[in-house]
Amino acid sequence: MTTLTVVCTYVALIGAGIMSGVYVAFSVMVMPSLERRPPTESVGFMQETNRFAVRPAFQLAFSGTAVVALVVALVAFLGDGDGRWWALGGSAAYLASIALTAAFHIPRNNALDAVDASTPPAAATAWASFSPPWTRGNHVRALMCIASATAYAAALRSG
Repeated sequence: MTTLTVVCTYVALIGAGIMSGVYVAFSVMVMPSLERRPPTESVGFMQETNRFAVRPAFQLAFSGTAVVALVVALVAFLGDGDGRWWALGGSAAYLASIALTAAFHIPRNNALDAVDASTPPAAATAWASFSPPWTRGNHVRALMCIASATAYAAALRSG
């Protein structure tokens, strides 16, 4: 591996690790806590959280890692080292988490954003249809990012 390949793979590993931490925290702490709150609070919280997600710090980890994953995948595809398949797998897993976010989570977040969180019946209905599938999908995103980080580590170890 070239120095640039090693650096990019480390950056991708760290980014995938950060994102797996975000997703795991939501799955095991945030969403279960929101399930214990009134739906008006839960909907309002998720609306604010989704608005804050478009800020630079989160976007750097989320989108920046996707860009680096594409670079790692391209270098691995064109290269020939022992770790190339691990690098390709790591990139595929991370990019699949991005695709899941775009196709599954963002539409649900946008639909929830349209709900009047201060109206108890609307919030209750919206939360009941939002939370269970969103959380299951989030578990999958977390596992994809954990797999990605693990594959990148294996790529680095394989050289």
